[in-house]
Formats: sequence, C-alpha cells, structure tokens
Amino acid sequence: MMKRPLSLVAAAALVAIAASTARAQDARLSLIRDDATRDVVKAQLASASARGLPVDPFMSKALEGVAKKAPPKSIRAAMAALEKRMRSASDALGPLSTIDELAAGADALSVGVSDKTLKQMRTAAPGRTIAVELGVLTELVARGVPTKLATKTVLDLMAKGATGVQLTALGRDVQGDVAAGLRPDVALDLRGRNVLSLLPPPPTVSNVNVRPR
Repeated sequence: MMKRPLSLVAAAALVAIAASTARAQDARLSLIRDDATRDVVKAQLASASARGLPVDPFMSKALEGVAKKAPPKSIRAAMAALEKRMRSASDALGPLSTIDELAAGADALSVGVSDKTLKQMRTAAPGRTIAVELGVLTELVARGVPTKLATKTVLDLMAKGATGVQLTALGRDVQGDVAAGLRPDVALDLRGRNVLSLLPPPPTVSNVNVRPR
C-alpha cells in the first residue's frame, strides 16, 4: 500500500481541523437569533481572524452580550475593545503565545494591568505558559488589591519559583480573606508571606572556587 507524503497528511489534518472549527463556530452563531446581532458578530469575528487572533474569546464575548440582551451596538463595541486588548496582549506576550495566554492577557489589561507588566511576566517565564499567573494577577486586582502591589507580588513570587498551584491558592485565599472583611492589600501581604515561607531559599555561591584577589 502506497503511503501518502507526510506533508499531504499534515495538510489534510489541518483542513479537517479548520472544517471542524468552522462547524463549531456556525453552531454557536446559530444561538444568536437576532439577524442584526448575528451580522455584527460575524463581522467582528472576521476582523479578529484577519488579524491572526483566535476567534473563540470573541465568540464567548458575543454570547455573553446576547445572554445579557445587549443591543448590537454594545456587542460590537465590546468585541472591538476586546480585539484591541488582544492585539496588545499579543504584542506584549509574543507570537508564540497560546490562546489561553492571550485571553488571560486581555483580561489583565481590562482591569488596569499594563503592557509592561505582561512583558515582564513573559520574561520571567519565557519557556512555559503563564496563563495561570496572568489570571491570578487579574483576580487580585479585580478584588481590590492595588495594581502596583499585586504586580510586584506576583512578579516576585514568579522570580522565586512559585508554582501555578501556589499562586492559584494565593488568589483563592486572598479572595476569602477579602470576603471575610480583611483589607485587600493586607490580605495579599499576609498570604504572600505564607507562600514565600514555603519556597526554597535562593542558591548560595560556593566559596570553594573563589580565588582571592
């Protein structure tokens, strides 16, 4: 039996994936009963796709607006604002960013986190996804922690090797403390110190190979 060239197999797989994605998008669009709203959503999805942005976050934003019975004009504005944030997140996080990272980066920008912070977070973890870290930072700011303090804490913990699980627990604990009446900045300081106490100390420089001058 003759084997097809690998390039043809890969191309066929990509076509199948694209077709499946298109069917899923069409199915979600069919949930929008209003013709005017559906046309607006289609146009915004096409704009995002033309810019090389993943369309799933835009579809979710559109359906959120539909669920809230927002008029087409408001849905268009919300999707256009999301596109702007997604472009900024893509520029800050780099061309290899995942869909989850871009969506999390756009959410972070929506609460006042800066492009510079996104770049710093990417630099702190260049070889792995930082969607969790971005999500934790967004949640902290949304809960009332000052942006500057939340940014510094997350960056410091990332630099010291805090894991995504530890940062997620930090965000959850701060949320609980704030709900219980603790000031957001005080809660973050307390919980941040707890995480730091669990992290290994930085490596020390051995004096064995140090030559006196």
